[in-house]
Amino acid sequence: MKSKKAWIIGGIILAAVTAIAAIMGSGGEEVEAVKASRGTFVLKVEETGYVEAANDREVQATLAAQVRELLVETGDKVVPGQVLIKLFSPELTTETESARSQLVRTESELQAAELSVQSIRLELEQAENDLARKKTLLQSGALAQAEYEQAQLQVDKLKKSISQQEVSVSGLNKQVASLGAVLNSLEEKAGELQVISPISGTILDLPVKVGQVVSPGTMLAQVGSDSQLEVKTELLSDDLGRVKTGQTTQITAPILGDRALTGPVSKIYPRAHEKTSALGIIQRRVPVIIALNQAANLQPGYEVRVAIETLRKEDVILLPRESIRLTEDGHYRVLVVNEGRIEERL
Repeated sequence: MKSKKAWIIGGIILAAVTAIAAIMGSGGEEVEAVKASRGTFVLKVEETGYVEAANDREVQATLAAQVRELLVETGDKVVPGQVLIKLFSPELTTETESARSQLVRTESELQAAELSVQSIRLELEQAENDLARKKTLLQSGALAQAEYEQAQLQVDKLKKSISQQEVSVSGLNKQVASLGAVLNSLEEKAGELQVISPISGTILDLPVKVGQVVSPGTMLAQVGSDSQLEVKTELLSDDLGRVKTGQTTQITAPILGDRALTGPVSKIYPRAHEKTSALGIIQRRVPVIIALNQAANLQPGYEVRVAIETLRKEDVILLPRESIRLTEDGHYRVLVVNEGRIEERL
């Protein structure tokens, strides 16, 4: 049974041998015979794929604004922190200027209130000294009680005034802190009007135009990391039964010349989707991601050919495809040459 399987596997994979036929005088047909050999059998699923960045990042608008300037183009290389796009928001500018002006006014009021407190404290110090002097005079009988009470009232009045001013200073301090926080928040938003690259890589997409109004969440740019590339392909759902994560894949492309890159199947998407083929046939296809061990001179967006190795058998008998026949009852038979005649064997 094992020998039979080996013959069948070999027949499926080996390239066809061109038959040389000649009509003989006896009416028989002469064919070229090939001696069976042992080797490695490899079964592959092949499909077209496209190179993409493994760690691409979408840069989105964080507030409503208008695109004022595009500083890069699709395909440009960028570094982290590089300004890609400049936005403009008249509303944010007005709000920021208003908050800054209000903060300046409140800080001026706070400064005036603090100076007022200092001035009243000096008055209070003088009034308390005067009260102490008058108390001595009162005790010696050289001052009327009414004058002493008047001095006491002045001290109490100044203490109350200081207390009120301190409450005002405290309130103004809170207003300054609140307005400062508001202004900082607005300035942070204003900083977001300069759209920067979050990573080092290549601009894959720049879907906005100068003058366009964008809302929060609008994609402004897509940056692909140059550090790691991968290949995305879509396989027919019928082929997916033989494909598993970790299987070795060969990647070829005209730009690579005779060189073939390798990488494992890293991800198989859980759902298939409908896709219409070039012939107008609706197919069910499943996206599959292949990690690239080396990128060579490939770049995001390049078309490649992928061959996923789904089966490998070492040291098996290899036969020409034409030497295998499938009978009506579903069994495979091998055509062999025995004493100049072709015979079928199980």
